[in-house]
Amino acid sequence: MTLVKAQTQTATLVETVVAPAAIERALSIYEQLQRRDQSVIAQARKILTQFIYGLVDQGEQDEQRLTVGGLAHLKAIERDHAIKSAYEASEKDGASSSP
Repeated sequence: MTLVKAQTQTATLVETVVAPAAIERALSIYEQLQRRDQSVIAQARKILTQFIYGLVDQGEQDEQRLTVGGLAHLKAIERDHAIKSAYEASEKDGASSSP
C-alpha cells in the first residue's frame, strides 16, 4: 500500500467515523449539562458539525480532541451569543406583535 493511499484511507476514516462520533459525543454531553429545547440542540448540532469538520480539515484526527474542541466552541458561542430556542423566539415575536 502506498503512503498516499494510506493517508487517503485515514482521512476517509476520520471523516466518516471519528468526526461523526465526536459530534454525537459532544452533543450528548451538551444535552446532559443543561436541558435545552430541541431547536437549540439542532442549532448546536449544526455548529458542532461545521466546527469539528473544520478541525478535521486542519489535520486533527483525535476523537477526544475533536469532542473537547467542539464543546469549548459551543460554550464560547453561548457566552458571546446565546443559542436561542425557536420556542423562545416565537414567544417574543408573538408578544411584540400583539396590540
